[in-house]
Amino acid sequence: EKWTHLRNGLPPPARMGRTSLAISPSKPDVLYAICADAHSDSADAMLGVFRSTNGGARWTNVTRRHFRTEGQMSYGNTIAVHPENPNHVICGGVDLHLSTNGGRTWARVTKWNARRGTQRYAHADHHGLLMPAGSPGRVYDPNDGGLDISDDGGVTWKNRSSGLAVTMYYDIDVAQSDPRAFGGGAQDNGTLITTSGRPDDHLEILGGDGGWIVFDRRNASRLFASYYNLNIYRFRNGRYTDVSPPATKEERDATWMAFIAADPSNPDVVFTGSSRVWRSRDDGTTWHPVSSTLDGSSISAIEVAHADSRRVYVGTENGGFFRSLDGGATWSANMAGSLPGHIITRIATAPNQANRVFVTIGNFGHGHVFRSDNGGMTWTDVDRQQLPDVPHHAIAIPEDEAGTIYVCSDAGVHVSTDAGETWQDLMRNLPHVMVVDLVYHEPTSTLYAASYGRSLFKLAGPLK
Repeated sequence: EKWTHLRNGLPPPARMGRTSLAISPSKPDVLYAICADAHSDSADAMLGVFRSTNGGARWTNVTRRHFRTEGQMSYGNTIAVHPENPNHVICGGVDLHLSTNGGRTWARVTKWNARRGTQRYAHADHHGLLMPAGSPGRVYDPNDGGLDISDDGGVTWKNRSSGLAVTMYYDIDVAQSDPRAFGGGAQDNGTLITTSGRPDDHLEILGGDGGWIVFDRRNASRLFASYYNLNIYRFRNGRYTDVSPPATKEERDATWMAFIAADPSNPDVVFTGSSRVWRSRDDGTTWHPVSSTLDGSSISAIEVAHADSRRVYVGTENGGFFRSLDGGATWSANMAGSLPGHIITRIATAPNQANRVFVTIGNFGHGHVFRSDNGGMTWTDVDRQQLPDVPHHAIAIPEDEAGTIYVCSDAGVHVSTDAGETWQDLMRNLPHVMVVDLVYHEPTSTLYAASYGRSLFKLAGPLK
C-alpha cells in the first residue's frame, strides 16, 4: 500500500541496472544489494555491492576494488546471506565471491576456467544462491552448468548435476544410419553427442554455446558441428578440423548461430549462412559466398529440397524468403509475400514435391505455419489459429507418411496428417517447456525432440 524509495547511499537510480537483494535471516536490518551498471557503455559491468545495517535507510558501498573484472551482470546476478551470520555473504555473476566480514574484504571462490572436478571449479554464470537454515555451511548454486554445492560456506565446490535433465538445447540431429548417434548444440554447454544412445553417455565435442549440428546421412562418424559467430567444425572418424567460412569479422560477429544444411543427394555439398549464403562443394574444405546480402539480417533457415537438390530455400531473421533454382548459383528477390514478416525459424519441403514448402514463424499475433504449393510464389496460412499463438521453431516431415507434418513451438509439439489442414496435440508425457527442434528418424519411425531446458526426448512410432 505504501513504498519508500531507499536510495540514501546508492548510486543515481538511472545508473542502477539489474539488482538482486539479500536480507540477513538472523538480523533482518542487514541488507545487501548487488547491482549491474546500466550505463550503455558498460551494461554488463558490476556497479557495486551495497550494504545496509538499518533496513535500507542508508547504504554503504562495500565493493572495494575486488570486482573490477566481474561482468555479465545483466545475465548472472545473485546474492545470499548466511542464515546465522549477517557478515557472511556470497554473490556473483560469471564467478562467485565471498566475504565473511560484511564486505570489508572479498575472495573469488569459483573459477569458471579452472579444471573441472577441482574444488574451485563451478560453471560460469550464476543465477541463484540458497543458504538454507539448519545447514549453516551448505550453499546451493544453480548456474549455466546445472547445480553446484558447497558445504563450507562457499570456499570449496562440487558439482551435483548427475541425473538432472535440464540442458537447454538449440537444436538436435540424429544419424539416419545409426539412431544411437545423436546430439545437439546446447546453451553455454557446447555441442553434446552420444554414440551409444544412452542418456548418461553424452560427451562435449565443442565448447561455448553449441550451434547447428548435421550428421552425414550415410555415415554416423561424419558430421558438422558449430558454435556461435559462424565457427564450423568438420568431424570425420574422430578427427576434427576447423572449416569455418572466410567471412569478415563484422559478418561473423553479427551471426549468432549459423544454420548448416547438406544436400541430401550429395552430402559433400553443404550450405550455411551469415547475411548471405555460403556453399561448399568439397565437404567444407573451401567455401564461397553464392549470394549477395539478402535483406540485411542473418539467415535463420536453409532447406535443400529432397526431391530436387537444385532447389534451395532460405529464410531470414527479418522474415525474408529467398530461393535458388540452380543449386545456389543465382537467387530470387524476396518472396515472403503474405508471410508475417517475423523470423522464419525453419523451412521444410515435402519429400516427393520440391515445390511444396512449409515454414515456421516466430513471434506472436499471427499464424505460425505456412505452406506454399508453388515454391514460395504464394502462401497459405495452415495454422489458422488452430495452433498456440507462440513462436514456432521447427518442422519434421516423414518420407513415408504422406501428408504428415510435425511442428514444435514454445507450447510443445503438434501434428497434422493432412498437410496442415487440421492439427492435434502430440504432447503426451512431454514437460511443458519450449520444444525447439524436431528430427524424424526414418528407419525406426522415431520422432526426436530437443527442448530448451528439459533436454532431449524421443517418441517411437508417433502415430501408431
